[in-house]
Amino acid sequence: MMKLDIVFIADGRFEGGASTALALEIREAARSGLRAGLLAVKGPLLGHPFPMHPDLRSLIDGGGIERLDPEVKVEADLVLLHHPTIVSNRFTSRLHITTQRLVVVLHHPAFDRTGKIQYDVERIVANCRAAFDNDVILAPVSQVVRHSLPRTLPKGSTVIEQDWTNLVHMADWPPRPQRAPSTPVVIGRHARPDKQKWPDDVADAFCAYPADGSAYRIRILGGGPFLEELYGVLPPNWEVLPFSTIGVAEFLVGLDFYVYFHSAAWSEAFGRTILEALAVGLVVILPAHFRELFGDAAVYAKPREVKRTIARFVDETRLYVAQSEKARKFVADYHRSELFALRLKDLFGISAERQGSKGNVVIMPALPVRSVLFTSTNGIGIGHLAQQMAIAQRLTPDLKPIFATMSYAMKVATDAGYHTHFLPHHHGIDADPHDWNLVLAEELFDLFTHLRPRVFAYDASAVFHGVVSALATHPNIYSVWVRRPMWRESHRGFLEHARSFDAVIEPGELASEFDHGPTRAMKEWAYVVPPVLLLGPDERLDRAAARRFLDIPDDATVVALQLGSGSNFDLRPVRKAVVEALLARPDTIIVDLRSPIRADFTPDPPRDPRHRIVELFPSFRYSRAFDAAVAAPGYNTFHENILGSIPSLFVPNEADNMDLQLSRARWAELSGMALLLRREFDLSRAGDLVAQLLDPSERAAMSARCSRVEWRNGADDIARFIEDHARIVRTDWDVSKES
Repeated sequence: MMKLDIVFIADGRFEGGASTALALEIREAARSGLRAGLLAVKGPLLGHPFPMHPDLRSLIDGGGIERLDPEVKVEADLVLLHHPTIVSNRFTSRLHITTQRLVVVLHHPAFDRTGKIQYDVERIVANCRAAFDNDVILAPVSQVVRHSLPRTLPKGSTVIEQDWTNLVHMADWPPRPQRAPSTPVVIGRHARPDKQKWPDDVADAFCAYPADGSAYRIRILGGGPFLEELYGVLPPNWEVLPFSTIGVAEFLVGLDFYVYFHSAAWSEAFGRTILEALAVGLVVILPAHFRELFGDAAVYAKPREVKRTIARFVDETRLYVAQSEKARKFVADYHRSELFALRLKDLFGISAERQGSKGNVVIMPALPVRSVLFTSTNGIGIGHLAQQMAIAQRLTPDLKPIFATMSYAMKVATDAGYHTHFLPHHHGIDADPHDWNLVLAEELFDLFTHLRPRVFAYDASAVFHGVVSALATHPNIYSVWVRRPMWRESHRGFLEHARSFDAVIEPGELASEFDHGPTRAMKEWAYVVPPVLLLGPDERLDRAAARRFLDIPDDATVVALQLGSGSNFDLRPVRKAVVEALLARPDTIIVDLRSPIRADFTPDPPRDPRHRIVELFPSFRYSRAFDAAVAAPGYNTFHENILGSIPSLFVPNEADNMDLQLSRARWAELSGMALLLRREFDLSRAGDLVAQLLDPSERAAMSARCSRVEWRNGADDIARFIEDHARIVRTDWDVSKES
C-alpha cells in the first residue's frame, strides 16, 4: 500500500481560481517536503472537454505531484477534496484510499445571491462518507461561503473555525512599478469568460468600464462573443483578450486600476483574480459586498461612482501610492503561500518534521500499465490511422496503445509494433449495415471487456451505431471522438452522436478560415488543438540522407507525386497529364508515392526510368529529398507539405464522401503557398502549372511563405489529454439511477 501525507482530489479541468488555488497548495506541500498525490475526478459541472489546468499539468510534468491511479491502494494522513460539486454524485467506481482526516474545500457558496441552490451540503457529506468511511471536515474559502451553509450541519460533518482562504506566492506577483496613472487611464479586469462575471445592466457596464477613449483604456483578459450578446457593439477603447492563466502578472502590472463588477445573481466565493490584482499593488475598485473579504485593501464604489473614484487617485498620487502599498501588504500578511504549511500544522499536526519525511527521497511506485484503445475507420486513405499513431507514440510508457481499425493499411500499425485488430467495414464485405452494426457492437464489447481500456479514442467522420451501442455498455471508459474539420454539409447527421462521447477533440486546420462546414458551429463544444502530424518537419531526414535512401542523384530535380488511392475519385487523367509534363523535362525525376490501400494493385510499370513508383510510409520522413510535390490535399499530406515548406501543386479529391480538400487547396493558393489544379477545370493547364511549380523563383517564394507558418504538434496535446483522463474517477452522472 502506498503511504502519503496528503492526497489531493480535484477536477483539474476547472479554468479559474479553484485550480489555481489547488496548484499553489500542491507547490507548497512539495516545498515543505510532504509526500503528496493527485487523484483526478471528472465531475458533473464541466460539460466541455477542457484539458487539465496548465498549472496542474506543469506540476505533474515537473514532478511536483504524483498522479494517482484510482485502483491503487493509498493510505494518507489527510485527504483534501477541492470543490464540493465533484461529489454531488457518488463515485462511479470504488476508491481505495484510507485516511485519518477528510477535508472538503468549499470553493463556492451553497446558494447564490438569489437563493438558488448550487449544491446540496447534505448530499456532499453523505457521498464523501460513503466513499471514504470518514467524517467530513468542511472548509469554506470565505465568509461568503460560510454564511451559505445550513445552520445545522449534516450528521458526520464539522466546519473549521478559520476560512480556508486562497493564498498566493508573492514572488509570482511582482509589484507594479511605482508610477503615476497613465493618460489615458488604463482600467482592467481578469476573469473566466462567463456572463455572470459581468454587470447585468449595460449602463452599469459602461459606467464601470467607460467608453470615453480619450480618458480611459479598458483592457479585458477573459472576454468573448458573450460580451456583445450582453451589451451590443463594444466601445472601440475596449481591448478584449481571451481568457488565460498564462501571463496574468504581466497583464496586471500594465494596468492602473483593477475594476470588477458582476451580475446581481452571482456570488463570488472569494475572488482569486482580485487577490492577484491586490498582490501586484493595483488600486482595486469593487462593489461594497467585497469589503468583508478584502477590508481596506480595496476601494468600494457603485458603478456610477467609478470615474469619480478613479479621478480622486489620479489627482492625488500620494493616495494612489498609499493604497497600492496597503493592497500588497494585505496579501503578504494574510494570503502569502507560506501560510499553507502553518495551516496544515495548526489544524492537523501535519508537517514534514512530524511525518518524518523531511529530507527523505521517496521513491513512488510506478503507475500500473493501462490500455488505450484507438479505433478508426479509414476506408479511402491512411490519414485517420496515421493520426492515431501520432498520438499513440507520444503517450507515456505506462499507457499501452492498442488499435482496432477498419483500414486495410493496418500493417503500418503492426509494423510499428502495436497490437492491432482488424474490424471489417460493411462496404468491404458487402454486409447489411444494420446487421453489421450489431456485430460491430459485439466486437467492441468484447474488446472493452477483455482489454479494459481506460480511454477509447475514436478517429473518424462517421459515427456508427455499433460504436455508440458498445460505449453505452461501458460508461466508465472515457471516450474521445477525434473529429477533423472541413466537413461537407451532407455529413452533418453524424454530429448528433457527439453527445455519445465524453469529449470531442478537433485537430486544427491551417485553412480554418475557409471551413464553413457543419462542424464550425460546434467548435465551442470541442477541444481544438493545433494540426496533428505523425512526424514534425524537424524529424525528417536531411536532404542528402533522404536522397541516398531513395537512390536519387544530388543534381536531379525531384517531384513527389502523391494523388491518393483513387478509390472514389478518378485522378488517372490528371496523373497522366502531370507525368507527361514532368518527363518532358530531362532533368526531372518523379517519385510516385502509391497508397498501401490503393484501389488497383495490378502491375503499373513506370513510364520512364525517371518515373519511380514506390510505397513509402511515412513518406514525409524522406520529403527533404523532394524539390516539389503534386499531391491531393488530404489532411495529413496538406499539412505535411505546408509545414514542411514543400512547394506543391494540390489536386483535390472532390468526391462527395470526402472532406473539403478544395477549400484547403484554395486557401494555400490564395496565400501564395501552393498551386491548385482541379480535375474538371484545369486539366488543359496541367503543363503550364507544372512549369510554374518547377520555376526556381516560384518554388523559393512558396517555400518561404510556408516557412513563416507557426506550428506545434497537436498530437502532443491530445496525448496529454488522454493521459490526464486515463487515471480519472468519475462523478459526472448519478450512478444510483442506473438500471
